[in-house]
Parts: sequence; structure tokens; C-alpha cells
Amino acid sequence: MDFQKILENKPLLYGLIGGLVVVLALFITIGVVVSSNNSGAPKTVKEKVIDKPLDLLTTDNLGKAIEIQALLAREGITVDRRMDGQKSVLYLQKYTMTQRDRALLAIVKSGLIDQNIGLEIFDKGDFTSTKEDKRIRLTRAINGELSRLIRKIPPIENASVFVSIPDQVMFEQDQKPVTATVQLVMPSGEKLDNMKVKAIRNLLLGSINGLEAENISITDTNGNVYDSIASADDDMLAKLEENDQYMQAKVKTQLDKLIGKGNYAVTVSTYLRQAPMQRDAIDFDPTKKTALTEQTFSEGLGDQTRDSNRGLSAVSVYLPNGLPANNADSAQNRSYSRTARETQYGVPKIQTSELVKPGTIEDISIAVTLEESSIPANMTLDELKELIAKAASPKATAENVEIAFSDSVDPFLAGDKPESLPKPDSTGNPWWIAIALILIGLGIGLKFLSDRVKAAQERQIAEIAMLREKSQDQEKQLRDVNLKAAELIERQTQLAQGMLEQKQQAQTIPELNSTLSELADEMSGLDDDDLAEHVKSWIEKA
Repeated sequence: MDFQKILENKPLLYGLIGGLVVVLALFITIGVVVSSNNSGAPKTVKEKVIDKPLDLLTTDNLGKAIEIQALLAREGITVDRRMDGQKSVLYLQKYTMTQRDRALLAIVKSGLIDQNIGLEIFDKGDFTSTKEDKRIRLTRAINGELSRLIRKIPPIENASVFVSIPDQVMFEQDQKPVTATVQLVMPSGEKLDNMKVKAIRNLLLGSINGLEAENISITDTNGNVYDSIASADDDMLAKLEENDQYMQAKVKTQLDKLIGKGNYAVTVSTYLRQAPMQRDAIDFDPTKKTALTEQTFSEGLGDQTRDSNRGLSAVSVYLPNGLPANNADSAQNRSYSRTARETQYGVPKIQTSELVKPGTIEDISIAVTLEESSIPANMTLDELKELIAKAASPKATAENVEIAFSDSVDPFLAGDKPESLPKPDSTGNPWWIAIALILIGLGIGLKFLSDRVKAAQERQIAEIAMLREKSQDQEKQLRDVNLKAAELIERQTQLAQGMLEQKQQAQTIPELNSTLSELADEMSGLDDDDLAEHVKSWIEKA
């Protein structure tokens, strides 16, 4: 692979780097997921079996013991039972620690073993109990049964109910009310919703005779108070704050759409009744009429000679048509008879009597500060006040709304300059920041990978140069070895020739010795002239 061509081809290089980044991200993600799965995977550990019997519970109710034994059998836990007099003892013969914990947890969850005493307290007759003892036992039974019912509502873990039933007194005005207090055990951070609080309240009201809703107190272990038997003065401030925040949030929702977030300031103040008051009112409606009295009559009147009703006054005070007035001619015939109905009308009135309890909203005032230019062009100021009042509460009217205008340029009208206040985030979700961070991360990754590629390329070039130097050194060594081998071969050849010569010389010396010995024998008896001739002839022969 030619790295120089890859480095010169920038798109290919960036594509390779991007692919490496994606592959590394996938490997890291897979590694994290696998490691988390491995870390969370349960490890099978062989537990030690305990042979010592363990007593789980003792009860004098044989039916409950058999029911618990069947419950644990469905859980796969074998429980033995033995009788100890009138009591039944459930125990484990051979078990592990896990089986023991599962058995205890199943017994607790089943609710068969309960610390609350219910109506079963009356299963056994007791003729020696007094009336006061029976009343106390009834109260305990009611508390236990209500606790069992309430703790079945999720996510309630446990519940304690305390019902106080006072003694009966002779005078009703001296009679103390029946009260009920409920303490709920809730998971940490949990809070009961309103529907479940109403269910508990209805359960108490239907189970306890003479209990009123205002005499119920419901709290939990997380410090939440749902109902309180205290007076309204104790939590008046909390109600004020809750009402103000609730109505202020509704007004802000409308103004955010109409004017824009951050372009206004709104404050809602409510006045709550702190003492009970009875309010009586009579309302007259002059635009309507109603029948006040109504009567039906039958009337007959004769003349002077045939008047059968003389001495009797007429039923109606109105004269019929055609009859003379007081100073008219009395000789005229006045005989007549009629039947009619008279109705007298008047202005209707409505009389109301209202008992106002403490904590009732009496008055609402809403103050809004905004710029005059921010009001929509197609909306008048009265329409804006009406909208704000309707958004806050049905009891609020446009007269309860006060609007003030501020000039963001004039420092005397606007003490808090908009420039000095923290500007609200009107851009929504800053998605471009995430894209910028991703691009910066990719740039840093590309820079890191390019540096690594350059470093690897430099190391490769250095290795290639080193390999070339090594190959040159090896070639030089090979030439030196070849020269030395040639020299050695030449020396071996010379030595072989020398050895051949020596061998020839070694073969020539005995012949020469034998020839010299023969020549000495031949020249032993000759004189000097013959010896010279003989040597000369021998040399010529040789």
C-alpha cells in the first residue's frame, strides 16, 4: 500500500479517518454495553445447604398455618409443620440462605401474618369483658381492618390508622367529634395523588359512624400532608401562595402566546376569608314580574226592586263595564252577574343565605406591567384586561386587573433596565451548539488521526531507509565473503599444486637415490677421464 498516494488524496484520507472514527465509536459502545451486561449478569453461586431446622413461625390458627404452607409450596419451598400443643409450628428442614429469605419475604408479602388486629378479635367469645373493654376492642378492630384495606393501595407500603371515638355525654353541644388519623408508609420521594387520597377519605367516612371529612388527618413518612384536622388559619399562607402561583401560571400562559415570553411582568394576589361569615342578600329584578296574590270569584247584583243581594258588598272593587258611577242615575237597571279571576303582580325578589368558611377566596387582584407597543394592534386595553381576568379565575373581572406601561428607554419609568436583566432564552433548543461540539470533536479526532498517520509514515520511511542500509551492508559483506572465498580457493589450488609437487618430489628422490647408487657402482672402478665421459653420457641420456 502506497501511503504517499493516500496522503495526497485528501477526500480518501478524510473518508478513511471518518470510517475509523465510526468504527472506534461502535467498538467503544459495544464494549460498554457488553461490560454493563456482564457486570449486571447474575453469577451462579452454589450455596451451602443447612441441615439445622429453622422455625419460621408459630400460630394457634391451624387454617392459617396450612394456608401459609400451601403458599410456600407454590413458591417452590418445602415447609414442614409440627404441632406443639394447640399451636402449629412451621419450619424448614433443609434449606439454603436464599430459600430462607424467599420464605420469609413470601410470608410477609402475603399479609397472613399481620401486626394489625382486625375483626377476628371477636371470633372468641369473652363473657367477662366490660362495656369499656368491648369498645376498646372494637376500636382496635376498626383500626386494623382499615390499615389492611389502605395498604393495598399502591404505592403504599404500610398504613396505620388511629380512630378516636369519644365517650357519649348528656348534652350534644358538649359532645366531642370523632377523629381519624392515617399515617402512610411511602417509598422515598413518592407522593400520593389526589384520587387515591379521596379513596382513603371515602373509605374512612364509610367505615366510621359519625366521622366528618374535616376531622380526617392523612400524612405520610415523606412529610406530605394531604388532609389536616387543624383550623384553616394554620395553612392560610400556604393556600395563598398556592392560589397565587396557580393563577399566575395561567395568566403567563396566555401572555406568552399573546405578547411574548419575557416582555411582561405579572403578579396575582388573592384575599382569603380568615373568619367564618354568614351572608344574607335580597335581590330585586325590576325587569321581571311575579304573581303576588291571585283569587277567583263569582258575583251577581240585582236592581232596586229585585235585588236579592241587598245589604251584601260586592266581591270585586272594580265595576263592570256599563254600570253607572257613584253619582250616576240610580234608576238604571243594575242587574248583572259575572265570574272572574284577579291576579296582583309585583317585582320579584330572591333571598339567599350563604355561610362563607375560612379559606374562601374573597377578592383577586392582578397587576401586569408591559410595554404599550407590545399590545396587539387589533386588541383594545379593555379586551386585554378581560382576557387576563378570564385566564386567572372565573371570579376575577376586568375591574380586578391593573395594567401599567413601562418604557425600556426612559430610566425614570423603568428602574430595571432590560439590558441589566438576564435575557430569557428565546432561541429554544440550542441545536447548533451540539452540532458545533460534534464538528469540533470530529476536527480534533481528524487532527489526532492525521498526526498518528504522519508519525506512522515517518516511522515507515525511517524503517525503509534502515532496511536499505542493512541490505547494502549485507551486499558488501557478501562481496567481501566472495572475495575471501576466491582467495581461499586460489590458496587451496596453490596448496594442492604444492602438495602435488612435493608428492612428485617425494616420488623422484628414491629413483634418484637408486640412480646415484647405480652410478656410483659403475664409477667406482673408473679413472678420471672415464668417469668424466661416463657422467657426460649419463647426463645426455637423462
